[in-house]
Amino acid sequence: MIEGFAALLLFQLAGEAIAHLAHWPVPGPIVGLLLLLAWSSLGGKLGQSGEGVARGLLANLGLMFVPVASGILYQLRSLGPAAWHVVWVVVATTVVTLVATAATFTLLSRRAEEEAK
Repeated sequence: MIEGFAALLLFQLAGEAIAHLAHWPVPGPIVGLLLLLAWSSLGGKLGQSGEGVARGLLANLGLMFVPVASGILYQLRSLGPAAWHVVWVVVATTVVTLVATAATFTLLSRRAEEEAK
């Protein structure tokens, strides 16, 4: 499991380095995910350890929304008139994320079913 987590962190580190050195306005973890996607498209695998780490992270993905929501609720009064704008942005991005996640899951499920046949 440590090897899989280390592999994911190495892709993130590579993404951070590329984004920083190239002065791209894209977060390093996103570049790292694109590198991981490219690597897996070329046939690369993370092995059993990486698969276990990925499953664990995906199973607890909903917990990633809790710090944002609690931080915004804690600072709601200090945001003043912009508070509702921030709330709407958080709600809208959460909805977009959930729709994208559901669409990706559906697409990958269909692909897995087709490969199993």
